[in-house]
Amino acid sequence: MIFKEKIGVQSVRLALSVFAGSMLIGGYAHAQTEAPQRIEITGSNIKRADKEGTSPIQTITAKEITQSGATTVLELLKNVPSMGTGGYNDTPDQNGFSRGVATASLRGLGSTSTLILLNGRRMTPSAYANPNNGQSTLYDLNSIPISAIEKVEIFKDGASAIYGSDAVAGVINFITKRDYQGGEASVKVGANDDREFGRQNVNATIGFGDYSSQGYNVLFAIDYRKQNATTVQNGSNDIEAKLYSDINFRLNPYSSSISNQAFFYKERTPGALSFFTTGATVINQTNCDASRKLVGGAEHNIAATSVLRGRTFCNYDLEASTDVQSKGDDVNFMTVGNLKINDKLSAFGEFAYTDSKRVYRSPARSISGTSPTTNFLVGGLATPFQAILPVGHPDNPNKDARSAVAYRFENLRTGTDLQNQSARLVAGLKGSISTWDWESAVLWNRSKRNEVAHGFLYLPTLRKLITENRSLASLAADPTISPDLTNIGTAEITQWDGKATTEFGSLGGGAIGFAAGVELRQEKLTIDPDPINARGDVLGLSTTAINAQRNVSSAFVELRTPFLKNFEMDFAGRYDKYPSFKGNFVPKVGAKWTVTDGLAFRGTYAEGFRAPALSQVAAGGAQFFLNGTVDPIRCPNGANPVAGAEQADCSKSVSGVGGANPELKPEKSKSYALGMIYSPSSNFDVVIDAYKLRQEGEVALSSSTFLLEHPANFPADYILRDTNPLNQLKDANGNPIPGTGPLLAVKTPWVNQGSTEVSGVDVELKLRNNLGENGKLTTSLKSTYLISYRRAEAPGDAERNAVGTNGGLNDWATSVGSIPRLRASLSSVWEKGPHTVYGTLRFTDSIAQYRRYDNADTYPVPYCHYGSGQPASATSIQLQPNYNKYFPDCQMASWTTLDLGYSYSGIKNLTLGLNIRNITDSKAPYAPGSNTSTTVQQGYNTTLHNNFGRYFTLSAKYVFR
Repeated sequence: MIFKEKIGVQSVRLALSVFAGSMLIGGYAHAQTEAPQRIEITGSNIKRADKEGTSPIQTITAKEITQSGATTVLELLKNVPSMGTGGYNDTPDQNGFSRGVATASLRGLGSTSTLILLNGRRMTPSAYANPNNGQSTLYDLNSIPISAIEKVEIFKDGASAIYGSDAVAGVINFITKRDYQGGEASVKVGANDDREFGRQNVNATIGFGDYSSQGYNVLFAIDYRKQNATTVQNGSNDIEAKLYSDINFRLNPYSSSISNQAFFYKERTPGALSFFTTGATVINQTNCDASRKLVGGAEHNIAATSVLRGRTFCNYDLEASTDVQSKGDDVNFMTVGNLKINDKLSAFGEFAYTDSKRVYRSPARSISGTSPTTNFLVGGLATPFQAILPVGHPDNPNKDARSAVAYRFENLRTGTDLQNQSARLVAGLKGSISTWDWESAVLWNRSKRNEVAHGFLYLPTLRKLITENRSLASLAADPTISPDLTNIGTAEITQWDGKATTEFGSLGGGAIGFAAGVELRQEKLTIDPDPINARGDVLGLSTTAINAQRNVSSAFVELRTPFLKNFEMDFAGRYDKYPSFKGNFVPKVGAKWTVTDGLAFRGTYAEGFRAPALSQVAAGGAQFFLNGTVDPIRCPNGANPVAGAEQADCSKSVSGVGGANPELKPEKSKSYALGMIYSPSSNFDVVIDAYKLRQEGEVALSSSTFLLEHPANFPADYILRDTNPLNQLKDANGNPIPGTGPLLAVKTPWVNQGSTEVSGVDVELKLRNNLGENGKLTTSLKSTYLISYRRAEAPGDAERNAVGTNGGLNDWATSVGSIPRLRASLSSVWEKGPHTVYGTLRFTDSIAQYRRYDNADTYPVPYCHYGSGQPASATSIQLQPNYNKYFPDCQMASWTTLDLGYSYSGIKNLTLGLNIRNITDSKAPYAPGSNTSTTVQQGYNTTLHNNFGRYFTLSAKYVFR
C-alpha cells in the first residue's frame, strides 16, 4: 500500500513537471485584442470588462462540461479541487434526512455554507430537516438540468455581502444558455467494465428567435436520466474488497444471526428484565435452508465469548438487500425566454420542473427483546417496546421463565420509494432610464418530498405478541403488522428583488460603478409525518414534524472605484433582517493592482453570516438514531466491554433528540484572500489565490461523543440510561452502581458552538499551444492545497490542524471528516479538424488515521485508531487486528486516476464520443470503519472517491441547423 501511494504521488509530480516544462513551447508575444465587452460576473452586480476581478472565480464552460464526461451536475462538481468533504453524493448509504439529494461543499464547510444560484437567483432548499452538522440547508443539484447549462461560475470567496445568508464559503452560479437558436439532441449510455452502475441519459435543447434582430428568444431543455440498481456484492469489484472482508469481516458468509428463526434468551429472575445472553440457556431455531446455516467461528469475526461461537444458526444476508447505487429516474425540464419590448425595456422569464425518483432497498425489520426499543412520537418519546414472551407463550421454549426473543420479519416488503419534485418560476423586467440600468423580478420555487416506507412494524399489532400471546408466525402473517408509511415535506421560497446600476464621476482609471438593490423573501417549510408514526405507533422510527415560515428583508450596495488605470477597489455591504434576530450588516472590500499588462495582484476582506435554518428555530426538530455509539462507561476502550456489560455497548444504536432552539444566533465569518494573476504570454496564464476563512458560532448539534465522555458539563436529563439495578454494573461488593445501566437515549439540541478555520492556496494554470497544421493543444492545471483546517467544538476548545488527517480522530473532541492536503487535476485537450482527444489526471491526497489529541490533552504517543497495539490508556478504539498487516503506516492511501476521451464531428451535424473515466481501473482506497456498523457498507470514502472503477460512456449528439 505504501508503494502504491508513492507511485501515485510521483505520477502527479511527474505530470506537473511535464506541464511546467511544456509552457516553453508557447510564444511570448501578446496578441492584439479587440476592446472587451462589459459583462456581469458572479459576485458582483456591476458589469466590468475584465473577467478577472478582485475575487477568485473558476469558470466551467459548456465545452469543459462535455469533455468531463459528467452526466449530472454532481459528477461535474466532484471534479473541482476546491470542493471538500461534507456534501452528499446521492448514494444509498445517506441517512434518511438527505436521501435522493446531491449537494456541494466548498472548502469542506458543508452544504449549508455553499449557496447555489440558478441564473443569479436562489433555489429553494430541499424539504428536509437534517440534524447533521453543516447539512441543515440542502440545495439539491439533481434539480438542475445539465443540458441547459452554458457555464458554471464558482465564486470561491465569502459572498454574504452580495447574496446574503449561506454564502459563507462561496457561491456556485449555474448560468443557462441565452439567445440560443437551433436545436440539439444527445444520448449517453454508461457503465463500468463489469456492466454495473449503469446510467442512461437522453436530453434535448431547442431555441428559436434572434434577440438582436427579432426581439425575442425562447429556450427549451429537457433531460431524462435513468440509473440501474447495483448491489453491494456486484459493486465491490472496484473497491479493496479483499481488505474490506479481511479487516471488517464484511462481504463474507456471516451477516446477521437475527432471522425468521428466532433466538430466545431466558430471564435471570422473574421480573428482572435481565437475560442470559450466553451459555446453554440461549435457544435458537434452525429450520432454514441448509445454505443459510452457519457455525459461528473466528473467520466470521465472532468473539470467543459470543453466544454464536460454535453454535449453528440461520444467517440473514443483510447485503443481499442493500445497494451501492439505487434504481432511479430523473426528469428535468426548463424553459428560458427573453422579450425585447423596446430599446429601453425587456422582459424575461424562467420555468423549471424536476421529478426525481429513487427506490431504496433495505433488510427486513427485526425485534430484539434483550433491551427496550425507543419509540418516538411528535415532540418526544413514546412508550418503549421490549419483546419479552410471557410464561406459557406458544413460542416460549422456557416453561418456567419469561424469554426475550430476537426475530426478523423476513416475509414483509421492505425499502423506501422516494420522489423529490421541484417547480421554479421567475418573471421579470429590466431596462434603462437615463444613465441607470435596472432589473426587477419575482421568484417562486417549491420542492416537495413524498416518501413511502415499507416494512416498519406497527406497535398496536406487535404488542399483541405479549398482550394476547400471539405467535411470531401469526404476527408475521397479520396484514396489519406493517402498514405503508407516507411522509411528506415541502419547502418553498417566494421572492421579489430589484436592483439598479449606474456609473458616475471620473477617477484616474475611469467612471465609478455603483449598484444597489433590495430583496424581500418568504421561506416556508412543512414536514408532515405519517399519522401512525406521529402518534408513536411505529417501532423505533424517529419522526419530525415542522410547520414554519418566516419573512426576510435585505438591502445591498456596491461601489467600484478605479482610482488609477492600474488600481481599482470594490466595496460592498448588505443588511439582512430575519425574524427574532437583530438586523445584520456585513461588509466586503476588494482591491486589484495591475502592475503590467501581464501581472496583477488582488485581495479581498469579507465578513459573512449564515442564519439558522428554518428547521433549527421552528417548533419541532429532528429525531434520529446514533449508530455505532460507544458507551464510555460500559466499554471504555471502545473494543472490550467491562465486566457486566455486553459487546453491544461498544457499538450501540441509541436514540437522539435534536430539539429546535429559538435562542440560536446567526453564524459569523471573516474571510481573507490574496491572489496573483500572471500572464507572461498570450498563451499562458497563472492564477494563484491564497485564502483564509474563519467561521464562528456555528449552529450544530451538541456532540453525543463529547456529551457521553463529559457528562458533568451537561444537565442530568441529557443522558438516559436503563435504571434497572440488575442491568447496572456492580462494584467490588456486588452492589449496583447508579448511572451505569445500558445507554438508551441522549439529547443533543442545536446550539451556537465552536468555530472552523480553513486556509489554503488555489492554483490554476492554463497553456494554449498552436501546433499549426497539427491542431492546437490546451493544457490546464487546477489544484487546491490546504494549509490548515482547524475546528473547535465549543468556545475555548483547542484548535488542532486536521489537514491530512481524519479530523475526528486527530482530535477526538471534534466531528471533522477526512481532510486531504492536496487535490489536483491536470487536463489536456488536443483538437484538429473533426478530432478531439482529451485526458485528465486527478489526484487526491492520503489521510492519516492517528489519534493525537482530545481537546486540550495531547496523547504522550500518537496511536492508530484502527488495528491493534494501542496503549493501555487508549479509549474508543476500533479493534481490527488485520488492519496493521495492510496499513502499518495507518493511513488511507492517496488516489490517482486518469480519464481519457475522444470525440469525432466529421459527420454533418453529428458528434460521436467515447469517454473512459479511470482508464487504469484504480481501485478506491480502502477506508476503515466500524466492524459492524452498516454505515461502512461502502468500504471506501464516498466523499473523496468512487467505486465505479473503469467507467465507459458512449455519447452521440445531433445538431439541428
